[in-house]
Amino acid sequence: MSDQRGIRHVEIGVADLARSLDFYRDLLDLTPAEGPAASPGVAWLPAGSVLLKLVETGDGDLGGWVNDDLQRGIRHIGFKVGDVDLRAERVRDAGVPFTLPPLDAVGGVRIAFFQDPDGTHLEITDNHLRYHRVASPELAERERLAALARPRTAPPVFDHVAVTSADLGTALAFYRDTLGYEVIGQITQDQDPRGFLITYLLAGDAVLEVFTFTAPTTASPWTPDPGRHGFRHIAVAVEDPEKEAARLVAAGARVAADGLLADPDGVPLRPS
Repeated sequence: MSDQRGIRHVEIGVADLARSLDFYRDLLDLTPAEGPAASPGVAWLPAGSVLLKLVETGDGDLGGWVNDDLQRGIRHIGFKVGDVDLRAERVRDAGVPFTLPPLDAVGGVRIAFFQDPDGTHLEITDNHLRYHRVASPELAERERLAALARPRTAPPVFDHVAVTSADLGTALAFYRDTLGYEVIGQITQDQDPRGFLITYLLAGDAVLEVFTFTAPTTASPWTPDPGRHGFRHIAVAVEDPEKEAARLVAAGARVAADGLLADPDGVPLRPS
Protein backbone atom coordinates (compact mmCIF):
# COMPACT_ATOMS: atom_id res chain seq x y z
CA MET A 1 0.00 0.00 0.00
CA SER A 2 1.32 3.44 -0.82
CA ASP A 3 1.70 6.01 1.96
CA GLN A 4 -1.46 7.92 1.09
CA ARG A 5 -4.80 7.03 2.66
CA GLY A 6 -5.73 4.39 0.12
CA ILE A 7 -8.51 1.83 -0.09
CA ARG A 8 -7.79 -1.09 2.27
CA HIS A 9 -10.90 -3.18 1.67
CA VAL A 10 -14.53 -3.07 0.56
CA GLU A 11 -17.10 -4.75 2.80
CA ILE A 12 -19.99 -6.54 1.09
CA GLY A 13 -23.02 -8.06 2.80
CA VAL A 14 -24.18 -11.47 1.55
CA ALA A 15 -27.13 -13.68 2.38
CA ASP A 16 -25.25 -16.99 2.14
CA LEU A 17 -21.49 -16.92 2.61
CA ALA A 18 -20.84 -20.36 1.10
CA ARG A 19 -22.82 -19.43 -2.03
CA SER A 20 -20.94 -16.15 -2.39
CA LEU A 21 -17.56 -17.81 -1.89
CA ASP A 22 -18.39 -20.20 -4.73
CA PHE A 23 -19.38 -17.25 -6.92
CA TYR A 24 -16.26 -15.15 -6.31
CA ARG A 25 -13.98 -18.19 -6.62
CA ASP A 26 -15.53 -19.55 -9.80
CA LEU A 27 -15.96 -16.25 -11.67
CA LEU A 28 -13.12 -14.09 -10.31
CA ASP A 29 -10.60 -16.64 -8.95
CA LEU A 30 -10.81 -15.08 -5.47
CA THR A 31 -10.23 -17.43 -2.55
CA PRO A 32 -10.43 -16.64 1.17
CA ALA A 33 -7.33 -15.77 3.14
CA GLU A 34 -6.65 -17.72 6.32
CA GLY A 35 -5.27 -16.39 9.56
CA PRO A 36 -6.22 -14.64 12.80
CA ALA A 37 -8.66 -12.29 11.03
CA ALA A 38 -10.90 -15.22 10.03
CA SER A 39 -14.14 -15.48 12.00
CA PRO A 40 -17.51 -17.21 11.57
CA GLY A 41 -19.65 -15.59 8.90
CA VAL A 42 -16.79 -13.50 7.53
CA ALA A 43 -14.38 -14.15 4.65
CA TRP A 44 -11.48 -12.01 3.43
CA LEU A 45 -10.72 -12.33 -0.27
CA PRO A 46 -7.39 -10.89 -1.46
CA ALA A 47 -7.84 -9.27 -4.88
CA GLY A 48 -4.40 -7.85 -5.52
CA SER A 49 -3.57 -5.07 -3.06
CA VAL A 50 -7.19 -4.59 -1.93
CA LEU A 51 -9.34 -7.03 0.02
CA LEU A 52 -13.01 -7.89 -0.28
CA LYS A 53 -14.61 -8.57 3.08
CA LEU A 54 -17.72 -10.73 2.74
CA VAL A 55 -20.03 -10.62 5.75
CA GLU A 56 -22.94 -13.06 6.04
CA THR A 57 -26.04 -11.12 7.07
CA GLY A 58 -28.76 -13.68 6.33
CA ASP A 59 -32.13 -12.14 5.55
CA GLY A 60 -31.80 -8.61 4.20
CA ASP A 61 -31.75 -6.63 0.99
CA LEU A 62 -29.88 -3.87 -0.81
CA GLY A 63 -31.49 -1.22 1.35
CA GLY A 64 -32.84 0.85 -1.53
CA TRP A 65 -29.77 0.63 -3.77
CA VAL A 66 -30.81 0.44 -7.43
CA ASN A 67 -28.77 -0.01 -10.58
CA ASP A 68 -28.94 3.63 -11.66
CA ASP A 69 -25.77 5.71 -11.73
CA LEU A 70 -27.80 8.84 -10.97
CA GLN A 71 -28.24 7.49 -7.43
CA ARG A 72 -25.45 8.90 -5.27
CA GLY A 73 -23.15 6.63 -3.27
CA ILE A 74 -21.22 3.50 -4.24
CA ARG A 75 -22.12 2.31 -7.75
CA HIS A 76 -19.83 -0.64 -8.44
CA ILE A 77 -16.39 -2.13 -7.92
CA GLY A 78 -14.16 -3.03 -10.86
CA PHE A 79 -11.50 -5.63 -11.56
CA LYS A 80 -8.74 -5.54 -14.15
CA VAL A 81 -8.46 -8.71 -16.21
CA GLY A 82 -6.18 -9.79 -19.00
CA ASP A 83 -9.03 -10.15 -21.50
CA VAL A 84 -12.65 -9.21 -20.82
CA ASP A 85 -14.09 -11.59 -23.41
CA LEU A 86 -12.09 -14.51 -22.05
CA ARG A 87 -13.32 -13.84 -18.53
CA ALA A 88 -16.86 -13.21 -19.79
CA GLU A 89 -16.96 -16.80 -21.04
CA ARG A 90 -16.75 -17.90 -17.40
CA VAL A 91 -19.64 -15.62 -16.50
CA ARG A 92 -21.80 -16.96 -19.34
CA ASP A 93 -20.91 -20.57 -18.56
CA ALA A 94 -22.04 -20.01 -14.97
CA GLY A 95 -25.42 -18.76 -16.19
CA VAL A 96 -24.92 -15.31 -14.68
CA PRO A 97 -26.66 -12.59 -16.72
CA PHE A 98 -24.77 -9.47 -17.77
CA THR A 99 -26.19 -6.11 -16.80
CA LEU A 100 -23.92 -4.84 -19.60
CA PRO A 101 -22.43 -7.43 -22.00
CA PRO A 102 -18.81 -6.98 -23.15
CA LEU A 103 -18.33 -3.86 -25.24
CA ASP A 104 -15.71 -1.30 -26.24
CA ALA A 105 -16.20 1.71 -24.00
CA VAL A 106 -15.28 5.36 -24.28
CA GLY A 107 -11.62 5.76 -23.36
CA GLY A 108 -10.34 2.71 -25.21
CA VAL A 109 -11.13 0.01 -22.66
CA ARG A 110 -13.33 -3.06 -22.97
CA ILE A 111 -15.78 -3.61 -20.14
CA ALA A 112 -18.61 -5.83 -18.93
CA PHE A 113 -20.91 -5.71 -15.88
CA PHE A 114 -22.75 -8.36 -13.88
CA GLN A 115 -23.99 -8.82 -10.31
CA ASP A 116 -23.13 -11.21 -7.51
CA PRO A 117 -25.90 -13.42 -6.01
CA ASP A 118 -27.10 -10.58 -3.76
CA GLY A 119 -27.03 -7.79 -6.32
CA THR A 120 -23.59 -6.25 -5.76
CA HIS A 121 -22.60 -4.65 -9.06
CA LEU A 122 -19.26 -5.80 -10.50
CA GLU A 123 -17.25 -4.70 -13.53
CA ILE A 124 -14.43 -6.38 -15.42
CA THR A 125 -12.21 -4.26 -17.65
CA ASP A 126 -9.06 -4.65 -19.70
CA ASN A 127 -6.55 -2.44 -21.53
CA HIS A 128 -5.89 1.09 -20.19
CA LEU A 129 -7.77 4.38 -20.35
CA ARG A 130 -7.00 7.04 -22.94
CA TYR A 131 -8.06 10.03 -20.86
CA HIS A 132 -9.70 12.99 -22.58
CA ARG A 133 -8.05 15.25 -20.00
CA VAL A 134 -4.85 14.08 -18.33
CA ALA A 135 -4.03 15.57 -14.94
CA SER A 136 -1.02 13.32 -14.19
CA PRO A 137 0.94 12.12 -17.25
CA GLU A 138 3.10 9.99 -14.95
CA LEU A 139 0.15 8.06 -13.51
CA ALA A 140 -1.48 7.68 -16.93
CA GLU A 141 1.76 6.27 -18.34
CA ARG A 142 2.05 3.88 -15.41
CA GLU A 143 -1.40 2.51 -16.28
CA ARG A 144 -0.44 2.13 -19.94
CA LEU A 145 2.72 0.18 -19.13
CA ALA A 146 0.85 -2.07 -16.68
CA ALA A 147 -1.72 -2.90 -19.37
CA LEU A 148 1.01 -3.78 -21.88
CA ALA A 149 2.61 -6.13 -19.35
CA ARG A 150 -0.64 -7.86 -18.37
CA PRO A 151 -0.99 -11.34 -19.99
CA ARG A 152 -4.27 -12.20 -21.69
CA THR A 153 -4.86 -14.95 -19.12
CA ALA A 154 -4.06 -12.73 -16.12
CA PRO A 155 -6.48 -13.28 -13.21
CA PRO A 156 -8.69 -10.46 -11.93
CA VAL A 157 -7.22 -7.92 -9.54
CA PHE A 158 -9.05 -5.14 -7.76
CA ASP A 159 -8.95 -1.93 -9.78
CA HIS A 160 -11.50 0.64 -8.63
CA VAL A 161 -14.54 1.76 -6.70
CA ALA A 162 -17.04 3.92 -8.60
CA VAL A 163 -19.16 6.47 -6.72
CA THR A 164 -21.68 9.06 -7.83
CA SER A 165 -21.37 12.59 -6.47
CA ALA A 166 -23.79 15.50 -6.69
CA ASP A 167 -20.95 17.97 -7.17
CA LEU A 168 -17.41 17.42 -8.45
CA GLY A 169 -15.96 20.34 -6.52
CA THR A 170 -17.28 18.92 -3.25
CA ALA A 171 -15.95 15.45 -4.07
CA LEU A 172 -12.51 16.81 -4.97
CA ALA A 173 -12.36 18.89 -1.80
CA PHE A 174 -13.04 15.72 0.19
CA TYR A 175 -11.00 13.07 -1.64
CA ARG A 176 -8.22 15.12 -3.25
CA ASP A 177 -7.72 17.91 -0.77
CA THR A 178 -8.47 16.04 2.47
CA LEU A 179 -7.54 12.43 1.75
CA GLY A 180 -4.75 13.30 -0.68
CA TYR A 181 -5.96 11.28 -3.67
CA GLU A 182 -4.25 12.52 -6.83
CA VAL A 183 -6.34 13.14 -9.94
CA ILE A 184 -5.17 10.98 -12.86
CA GLY A 185 -7.51 12.28 -15.55
CA GLN A 186 -11.06 12.54 -16.82
CA ILE A 187 -13.30 10.88 -19.40
CA THR A 188 -16.28 12.74 -20.87
CA GLN A 189 -19.21 10.64 -22.07
CA ASP A 190 -20.20 13.01 -24.89
CA GLN A 191 -23.03 10.82 -26.19
CA ASP A 192 -24.69 10.52 -22.79
CA PRO A 193 -27.62 12.97 -22.50
CA ARG A 194 -27.18 13.01 -18.71
CA GLY A 195 -23.94 15.00 -19.04
CA PHE A 196 -21.77 12.18 -17.71
CA LEU A 197 -18.21 12.95 -16.56
CA ILE A 198 -15.86 10.48 -14.83
CA THR A 199 -12.93 11.78 -12.78
CA TYR A 200 -10.29 9.23 -11.80
CA LEU A 201 -8.25 9.58 -8.60
CA LEU A 202 -5.44 7.36 -7.33
CA ALA A 203 -6.53 5.98 -3.95
CA GLY A 204 -3.43 4.18 -2.67
CA ASP A 205 -3.01 1.17 -4.95
CA ALA A 206 -6.56 1.41 -6.31
CA VAL A 207 -8.60 4.02 -8.18
CA LEU A 208 -11.63 6.01 -7.11
CA GLU A 209 -13.94 6.79 -10.04
CA VAL A 210 -16.13 9.80 -9.30
CA PHE A 211 -19.24 10.00 -11.50
CA THR A 212 -20.84 13.42 -11.93
CA PHE A 213 -23.72 14.49 -14.15
CA THR A 214 -25.41 17.65 -15.33
CA ALA A 215 -28.71 15.78 -14.86
CA PRO A 216 -30.15 15.74 -11.31
CA THR A 217 -28.97 12.94 -9.03
CA THR A 218 -30.90 11.20 -6.28
CA ALA A 219 -29.86 10.73 -2.66
CA SER A 220 -27.91 7.70 -1.49
CA PRO A 221 -30.17 5.27 0.39
CA TRP A 222 -27.28 3.86 2.43
CA THR A 223 -27.75 3.31 6.16
CA PRO A 224 -25.58 1.26 8.56
CA ASP A 225 -28.21 -1.50 8.74
CA PRO A 226 -26.50 -4.67 10.07
CA GLY A 227 -28.62 -6.81 7.73
CA ARG A 228 -27.70 -4.87 4.63
CA HIS A 229 -26.67 -6.78 1.51
CA GLY A 230 -24.36 -5.32 -1.11
CA PHE A 231 -21.94 -2.49 -0.44
CA ARG A 232 -21.55 -1.84 3.27
CA HIS A 233 -18.48 0.41 3.38
CA ILE A 234 -15.05 1.29 2.00
CA ALA A 235 -12.22 0.93 4.51
CA VAL A 236 -9.57 3.64 4.21
CA ALA A 237 -6.04 2.85 5.42
CA VAL A 238 -4.93 5.41 8.03
CA GLU A 239 -2.44 5.52 10.90
CA ASP A 240 -4.84 6.97 13.48
CA PRO A 241 -8.54 6.16 12.81
CA GLU A 242 -9.92 8.55 15.44
CA LYS A 243 -7.80 11.46 14.28
CA GLU A 244 -8.65 10.75 10.64
CA ALA A 245 -12.35 10.50 11.41
CA ALA A 246 -12.22 13.95 12.98
CA ARG A 247 -10.49 15.36 9.89
CA LEU A 248 -13.08 13.83 7.59
CA VAL A 249 -16.00 15.12 9.66
CA ALA A 250 -14.47 18.58 9.51
CA ALA A 251 -14.30 18.16 5.71
CA GLY A 252 -18.00 17.33 5.40
CA ALA A 253 -18.47 13.70 6.43
CA ARG A 254 -21.08 12.73 8.99
CA VAL A 255 -20.84 10.14 11.72
CA ALA A 256 -23.15 7.27 10.69
CA ALA A 257 -22.39 4.63 13.32
CA ASP A 258 -19.58 3.51 15.59
CA GLY A 259 -16.47 3.76 13.42
CA LEU A 260 -18.46 4.49 10.26
CA LEU A 261 -18.71 7.77 8.41
CA ALA A 262 -20.63 8.84 5.31
CA ASP A 263 -19.07 11.31 2.87
CA PRO A 264 -21.12 14.29 1.57
CA ASP A 265 -22.78 11.98 -1.00
CA GLY A 266 -23.57 9.14 1.40
CA VAL A 267 -20.58 6.94 0.53
CA PRO A 268 -19.87 4.85 3.66
CA LEU A 269 -16.26 4.99 4.88
CA ARG A 270 -14.41 3.33 7.74
CA PRO A 271 -11.00 4.79 8.64
CA SER A 272 -8.96 1.75 9.72
